[in-house]
Amino acid sequence: MYVARNLSFKLLLSFAWKPLLFFFIYSSVVTCLYKLAGWRWLGIPFTPIGLVGTAVAFYVGFKNNSSYERLWEARKIWGAIVNVSRTFTVYVLDYIQPAGDMDHEALKEHKRIITYRHMAFINALRIQLRSRKVWDDKGKDPFMNIVTADTPFINQNLLKEIKQFLHDDEAEYLDNKTNTVTHILRKQSEHLNYLFDKGCIHNFKHVEIGRIIKELYDHQGACERIKNYPFPRQYAFFSEVFVWILACLLPLGLVGELDKLGPAFVWTTIPLAVIISWIFDVMEVVGDKSENPFENSVNDIPMTSICRTIEIDLREMLDEAKIPDKIQPVNRIIM
Repeated sequence: MYVARNLSFKLLLSFAWKPLLFFFIYSSVVTCLYKLAGWRWLGIPFTPIGLVGTAVAFYVGFKNNSSYERLWEARKIWGAIVNVSRTFTVYVLDYIQPAGDMDHEALKEHKRIITYRHMAFINALRIQLRSRKVWDDKGKDPFMNIVTADTPFINQNLLKEIKQFLHDDEAEYLDNKTNTVTHILRKQSEHLNYLFDKGCIHNFKHVEIGRIIKELYDHQGACERIKNYPFPRQYAFFSEVFVWILACLLPLGLVGELDKLGPAFVWTTIPLAVIISWIFDVMEVVGDKSENPFENSVNDIPMTSICRTIEIDLREMLDEAKIPDKIQPVNRIIM
């Protein structure tokens, strides 16, 4: 996620220079042919172009609203995961009490294992969402290239990451599953049932903790829905097509209209066509790059930072002395 108030010139130029160059060359060619070669037939009435521009603006606006909804929904889901994680850990620490042959020290270790397994859950979810890409356009997307070039971010190996929180045998067992995240929660439920059978959790409290696991499954499923169901291509594709049709028509409409103001005004077709076309192109790019919030891009939900925030909270709840630092932005980007 880009955290600075204003976009850097490097980021702006990374996605703007190609269309700007095309718009400049194209509008210059049209203007020169109209003015110097005498191709007056190139000038067409501006009224139909204005109608096209209005239609394109509505269409692109619809696409951008829909793309933003996907992005904002993803952020709300991860905000909910933060809250549920805190609640789950509090329930684990407070609801599970010594009973029978389970003394305080043994129970403390069970609580630590469950809490650490939850840290494995959130980090595994983060890695799975970023690993299974909807679009394999690595090397072509400037928003991904900026992250790769300007930050140390890489999407970690799932097994290596969860081994920080789980025993090696359990980590390897879970890593072999098709959906590791699903089976981490299954392990949590299994562990809690074991403690319930030992009498360490009362019936009502066991139900409450089970409800939290159900919520985590819901949030996981919501993230996977966004990840695995991309923005409908009929909307995304034609939005780009319509913007480029408008960009190609603009110089043809402007050159004739500006010629009516005087011979010298014809040349203002070039900067005006470039500016207007670029504005529509930026609107299209903003929507296009907001569609998929889990793709290792500048517009990603900052899941690494969110996971670290959860980890800090949970470790402090366990009264651990060694607490990791918060993730800080690098070159105004936080992942």
